[in-house]
Amino acid sequence: MSFSSPFTSQSEEPSFEEELCEGCPTLTYQQRIIGFVACCGIGYLLSFIGTLLLFGNTSTNDKIRNFAALYIFGNFIAISATLFLIGPRRQCQKMFDKTRRISTIVWLSTLLITFIIAVAGVDAGWVVFMLLIQICASIWYSASYIPYGRRMIIKIFQSTCFKPCPAACDPCIKIAT
Repeated sequence: MSFSSPFTSQSEEPSFEEELCEGCPTLTYQQRIIGFVACCGIGYLLSFIGTLLLFGNTSTNDKIRNFAALYIFGNFIAISATLFLIGPRRQCQKMFDKTRRISTIVWLSTLLITFIIAVAGVDAGWVVFMLLIQICASIWYSASYIPYGRRMIIKIFQSTCFKPCPAACDPCIKIAT
């Protein structure tokens, strides 16, 4: 399919984004809410089942790997829930906005890396370590959507963990503003 321009006699090829959007159906408000609730529900249910597996009768390494795989797969599904509300284009624009581009890349990378090492059977210590990094990246990313959210996190760290040396948080303050 090509688009004609009133200013030129030649037709223009549609962009990848336009072609992708053509393939997406238009949804009613009710369908969007149902899709959002379904994805959130399934995603958080998988994460919860993963948590329950930590209390199973299998070995500790298997428990942690199964938990990480289900937890992260659940997170991917829950992330896709917002696609129903605001659409893929706007979701990507918001995620890769200048203020949260790095945190988005770090967060999505840690999700992927943690999932891969959990499924690959790497030692459970590495899986737990990557889970902790992924959770921290998720918190930092989420805080970017809250006005002054990142500043609040930095102030909490300055007044607690970094109280003897609050200047250690200065590089993060420059990034957060």
